[in-house]
Amino acid sequence: MRPLVGRGEDLGELLAALESVRQGRMATIFLSGDAGVGKTRLVQELVGRAEGTGATVLLGAATDIAESPPFWPVASALRAALRSPRGDHVRRLLEPWSDQLDELLALGPALPAPLARVQTLELLHRVVLRLALESVLVVVVEDVQWADRSTLDLIAYLVANLADERLLLVGTCRTEPGVESSTHPARTVIRELARHRQVRTIEVPPLRRDAVAELVAAAEPGRPDLVELVWMRSAGNAFIAEETLRAAVDGDPTGLPTTLRELVLSRLDRLSAPALRTVRAVALADGPLPHRLLEAVLDGEPWLLDALRESVDAGVVVVDAAADGYRLRHGLMTDVVAGELLPGERMDLHRRYATALESEWARELPGRAARLAHHWYGAGDRLRAAVAAVAAAEAADRVRGYAEAHRHWLRAAQLAGEVAAPPVPRVTCLERAAEAAHLAGDADQAVALLAERLDLLDPPDDPGAPHIEAALLHACTGQYLVAAGRGAEAAEAFGRATTALPADGAERERADVLGGHASALWTAGDYAAAHETAGRALALARRIGLAVQEARALATLGFGLAYLQDPVAGEAALRESIAVAERAGEPLEIARAHRSLAELLSGPLNDLDRGIAIARAGAARARELGLARSAGAGLLAVAANGLFRIGRWDEADDTIAEAWELAPAGAEALELRLARARLHIGRGRFGPAEDDLEAVGALSVATLGPRYRLPLLTLWAGLAMWEERPDHALDHVAAGLDVVERGSDDVWLVAPLLWHGARARAELTRLGLRRPDDGTDARLRRHAAALARVAAASVPAVRDVVLGFLDMAAAEDGRAAGRSDPQAWERVAETWRERRQPYPAAYAHLRRAEALLATRASSTAAAESLRRAGQIARELGATPFLAEIADLADRARVRIDEPEPAAEPARPDVPDDELAALTARELEVLTELACGHTNREIAQRLFISEKTVGVHISRIYAKLDVHSRVQASAVLMRARPQLGRGQRS
Repeated sequence: MRPLVGRGEDLGELLAALESVRQGRMATIFLSGDAGVGKTRLVQELVGRAEGTGATVLLGAATDIAESPPFWPVASALRAALRSPRGDHVRRLLEPWSDQLDELLALGPALPAPLARVQTLELLHRVVLRLALESVLVVVVEDVQWADRSTLDLIAYLVANLADERLLLVGTCRTEPGVESSTHPARTVIRELARHRQVRTIEVPPLRRDAVAELVAAAEPGRPDLVELVWMRSAGNAFIAEETLRAAVDGDPTGLPTTLRELVLSRLDRLSAPALRTVRAVALADGPLPHRLLEAVLDGEPWLLDALRESVDAGVVVVDAAADGYRLRHGLMTDVVAGELLPGERMDLHRRYATALESEWARELPGRAARLAHHWYGAGDRLRAAVAAVAAAEAADRVRGYAEAHRHWLRAAQLAGEVAAPPVPRVTCLERAAEAAHLAGDADQAVALLAERLDLLDPPDDPGAPHIEAALLHACTGQYLVAAGRGAEAAEAFGRATTALPADGAERERADVLGGHASALWTAGDYAAAHETAGRALALARRIGLAVQEARALATLGFGLAYLQDPVAGEAALRESIAVAERAGEPLEIARAHRSLAELLSGPLNDLDRGIAIARAGAARARELGLARSAGAGLLAVAANGLFRIGRWDEADDTIAEAWELAPAGAEALELRLARARLHIGRGRFGPAEDDLEAVGALSVATLGPRYRLPLLTLWAGLAMWEERPDHALDHVAAGLDVVERGSDDVWLVAPLLWHGARARAELTRLGLRRPDDGTDARLRRHAAALARVAAASVPAVRDVVLGFLDMAAAEDGRAAGRSDPQAWERVAETWRERRQPYPAAYAHLRRAEALLATRASSTAAAESLRRAGQIARELGATPFLAEIADLADRARVRIDEPEPAAEPARPDVPDDELAALTARELEVLTELACGHTNREIAQRLFISEKTVGVHISRIYAKLDVHSRVQASAVLMRARPQLGRGQRS
């Protein structure tokens, strides 16, 4: 391998990341730069160093073809690892997942999996975990810009779910016009992941002139005359520099080609005709090229081995050990060679590849169906391409590569319209493409495809006549929109479905449509309509004996009844939903019904003890039904949230740990991380909280509905405020309002967001920060008024909780205006005490004390509120909150750890230094003065009059024999530097 030159700094960053991983901290690095700049060479050096220290390396590359199979780079890397000298050892490590891995690597038979896509991501996650447990693991994905969507999802999944594992994840990505687009899938993923603290992007620049000189000296010692030539032609691009150097050594320097294309072609011109034919065949392989496949493509010509040897010696072809075959030396060379093929040559090679892949022996080649579709299409054989596209789509479906399945079904749909007898009708291809897009998280594409499918329906003779097929397609559109959190649009789609159904008959279809419509209306926040529609669905399901539809309708109906009209009747309906689901023996419906009841009780109805108990009972039942990792973990997350609200934080921590042991994935993993982040923030574990929130954000690179986005943004806002970044907090709240305005009327989620917005505004005032008016204040007021109207129509329990948040927001508005009202805060504290939620009650006590001290109205009442807040914070283990309480108590000279304040506060021990003559209060005033506060600000912070501050400062000057604030501050920093630093931090 040629020496690495000019990349010491970049390599140093990679090796530092490798060492960090060795110490138990996962890291991800994306290397980006121009094609040929040297990213691959850096990766090769890293891989060599890592393997030299005993690390396991999985090295794979994406391919520039649309038909690339799902998870291709990782699957090919695993395949190579299993064939390596350590293959037997790797296979033993991965023995628990051998059947699933065999299926994934061969794209073979189907496995039934209701949560299939998540299961595949989790399978690869566990494979990575196992390998990283054995040794440091380096996973490299080259050419991320060409990666299939499933691979991009896997990268995001690993970043989101791993933190302390010995894994270094490296991706290389070209920077070129198409890839730089803000909508390019790879760029979107990299941009989102770059926000994660464990992710770094390194831009690999062109080589400097001195590095080019070093490269020339290493390759051609004694030829310094070539440096200027190579530098001028390459501009520091490593690949072009090497090609220029080869051309200069092999021929006349004055006749050197001036472009990369010409450089590559000049190299090819020196090859014999058989070697050139071989190189062209290799260039169009579009995937791993084992020797047997190349031999079949070139008809077993006797000159093949000699041609290959000539091409390898010329530095054009290299041996690909992972494929036991060949590839061109660089992707740029592949681009040039393939681009120079004549249309007839290209079609002939595609046909040869397709014919070879049709052979019996080729059936075992990985990704065969996808490659067949690609080559038959390139050969112009539309019918065979259609057959292969359907096979490729079904193979991608089997391994849960839904983004790739979507693309294959689209190709099959296109081809079905071009041939006389397609293997699958075009309308079916569109439906399958829509379902795959939905499962891949692309709701917009799924809805668009169903709209296209609807356009292809045969219209009835009477335009107003019912149309069952149209009804089912509209209902399917509604289901996709509900999954995307777009309830209002989903309700409209279900409305169209209902209209298209016949007045009589089709009762099973009507029950399904009505049930889905009720759920969509609930998601959209139209609770009254959801209640009415669920009632109709329930009546129909009971009449015709559809137990599953009955259980679903009861769940929606019960939640609506409890939320809006009658909690007792609503709970009864939800309990009946559980019973019906149990009689039907439907595990998912049993778990869903438990979840609805637990969420209702421990959430909006604030019946915390019973809600927690139902959640735990539901989790136990889910475990019996084999749903522990999915529904069981989700129910434990509901229990943990209830325990957080009621103030049993230690139990909440234990419950989250119990759920995490189940290794949840998908939506349940998101919910559990949000619950854990809430506890982390409350207890001051800000680093782990950021990890969880970043993980939820990374897993939501695809769109997430309000159910997750609003809590995520609310928690980010809370974290930002504890870190004294209220401007960032308000940005998160504004983003949450965007979500609300796109279609979420769930008062239970919106209410805490509005309070966080008001709190952020108040904190901006407290810190003396200014923020331009961007309309957020008006939006907060508008949404608060709307929320109050909605809450007024809810049952008392829901109304009281929502109004509790709105009362907090109103009290924060007073604080932001400099007129914090102690009576308003007292009412808020009482509301949360009655609701048995100690954390917000303690917060209200803190603000009441602050307001009382600011007006010097009642120091006794303020001290009592501080002590109550401090006691609750200590019991909860709310470290940052307790620190804020203690800070206010110190400034107010109140002891919060005793029943009554001492009559005369004891003076702290003062060392015999320049400050020894100062009283304790004078030392406090001097500390505030050294932080740059004005007399008025010091008075406000220490709850004394401005005149008293002036008196203290005069005494300080006299005792220290100074004449200015600067001099007094200098004495403090010299005698007690820790005081100045502590205040400033």
